[in-house]
Amino acid sequence: MPIATFHKKSFSVSASKVYTFTGLEWSGALDTESQEKLKSKPSTYIKGQTLGTMGFEVPLIAGQYIDVRSQIEQWEEIRDKAVPDFFILGEKPLGKYKWLLKSVSVSNPQIDGKGNILRAKLKLDFEEYVRAGSAQASKSKQKTAKTKDNTKVSLDILPASYIDKPEAKRTNVNASTARRSTVESKLNSMGV
Repeated sequence: MPIATFHKKSFSVSASKVYTFTGLEWSGALDTESQEKLKSKPSTYIKGQTLGTMGFEVPLIAGQYIDVRSQIEQWEEIRDKAVPDFFILGEKPLGKYKWLLKSVSVSNPQIDGKGNILRAKLKLDFEEYVRAGSAQASKSKQKTAKTKDNTKVSLDILPASYIDKPEAKRTNVNASTARRSTVESKLNSMGV
């Protein structure tokens, strides 16, 4: 029985093959925000859970059943395909959700005179995957427009995810000036 599996990769130890990992770590947290309150300690707003993270190292040693360079390339291919999967530890999945391999890094390689990698330490970092997201603009975009007198005006274009709330509305500090200008121009056109 394998120690763990992810995609088609299987970690196991036998008389002929040692393919295992060390330093397994995983974590999760709550995303919170402190909200100031006058003359009192801040309130805590709980936004929800953050995505969990997991990571471990795979010591690779060339042998009869292990080609170090091939193993590195296989893990890089899994990362590049960006397909989440369950990480099965023993007989049970680790966590409730799938994991996405986000990072593959190689350290301490030992290379022979022919360029073969004899040993290396592979570091794999994963992020919990709940569901697919969508590409959205995260910040407002700036656009400019010209008025009748060719003055450039900067316009804020809000992202699609903007929610119209009364407390989030901005006040126009130039509104009274604009109204006065409109009234004055009408009076001038009337000859007053």
